[in-house]
Amino acid sequence: MDNLNQISMKQLLWLTGLILLAPMGLVGCAPETETANEIVTNGEEGGTLTLIADAEDRMREGFVSKDGWELTFNHVYVTFDNIRAYQAQSPFDPDTESQPNAITFVELLNSPMTVDLVGGTEETPIVTTAIAPPGHYNALYWEMVTATEGEFAGSTLVLDGTAQRDGRTINFAIALDKPVAHFCGEYVGDERKGFLETNGVAELETTFHFDHFFGRSDRPIDQSPNDEAIGFQPFANIADGDAVNVTSQELQQLLTEEEYNTLVFSVTELGHVGEGHCRIEPL
Repeated sequence: MDNLNQISMKQLLWLTGLILLAPMGLVGCAPETETANEIVTNGEEGGTLTLIADAEDRMREGFVSKDGWELTFNHVYVTFDNIRAYQAQSPFDPDTESQPNAITFVELLNSPMTVDLVGGTEETPIVTTAIAPPGHYNALYWEMVTATEGEFAGSTLVLDGTAQRDGRTINFAIALDKPVAHFCGEYVGDERKGFLETNGVAELETTFHFDHFFGRSDRPIDQSPNDEAIGFQPFANIADGDAVNVTSQELQQLLTEEEYNTLVFSVTELGHVGEGHCRIEPL
């Protein structure tokens, strides 16, 4: 009970959902969309719809965690799958349990794809591109899944970088296996996205808010995102000298129960569409 008392109600509700939904999540599938009047999968007419992944400037330039560690990143690998873009008849609210009321949807990706969010030549790497019918794509479904082959097999997210504080330097490689689905509404940012004209080009975006994972030094420790972020100190505590090289399975053994529960919850807080929130469900 002591550990549970230290977990926020939001975390507790999500972790309870993880346990209840786990048997269903083992099946792993995109949401049902029987309401769609027109189903298009990489059609031959229309325009070009591109999905990018943005880890934001803090990951490209480095930032200071909530517990004072200066973080820089060499690579951040995420494995995507089952991505659908929707033209919803009415704005989709991810805070509900509903599905997008779709006029049209397009399958942008239907097999795993691993993308480096920060180590490539593009600030915002392209995840996938497809030909799609014109219209406004105002809802998005995407999964962060476990890679099944290659260098990152067994992981959904791999963080590779360096942490520095008080004269100490730690090189870290943190490989996490926490597959989750994201149900998102329209992109929220300085400019609206997803408007596709015939023979035109439009962009959609998945956005990763890693300050929800590591926290940030410029915010009070008891306020969002710091109050629910794991920070870096728990990883520093288990470092072997000047290095941390761990997987989810090892972290479950090495971290305290409270720290591990916070880690699991932190992964669910990463995915957004700009500043727009997504409903997260475990797979």
